[in-house]
Amino acid sequence: MGRHTLDPEGHVIPVEEFEAGYDRLLASLAEAGTQLILIEPFLLPVNGVVEAGAALIGDKERKDWRTDLDPKIQAVRRLAGKYGAQLLAADGMFAELAATPGPEYWAADGVHPTPAGHAALAAAWLRLVA
Repeated sequence: MGRHTLDPEGHVIPVEEFEAGYDRLLASLAEAGTQLILIEPFLLPVNGVVEAGAALIGDKERKDWRTDLDPKIQAVRRLAGKYGAQLLAADGMFAELAATPGPEYWAADGVHPTPAGHAALAAAWLRLVA
């Protein structure tokens, strides 16, 4: 979820709609007594032009994604607080990890985790639930 959040027609979903939809989902889960763990979206600052699915992503696209993503990260944090959910702060975690050996090690395109990125997410998840 590190890239733009898109509706079925491919339009960027505004943060208000993103948060409202997420809130509706969480409300029904919380009402059922489900213990929640939310993972905030993330984007790693990889360099150069990379492939993300069928798209070629460069610095401009990553800047646009970051502009779209930051308010959605805040929305996820608000919802975690509202529902008493644990929060896996993935954007901050990956920002720290990216210092060494570099962001591409964790997510080659900045969005989709590599095996090392998946392992880091799994380890962080386990620390929350242990």
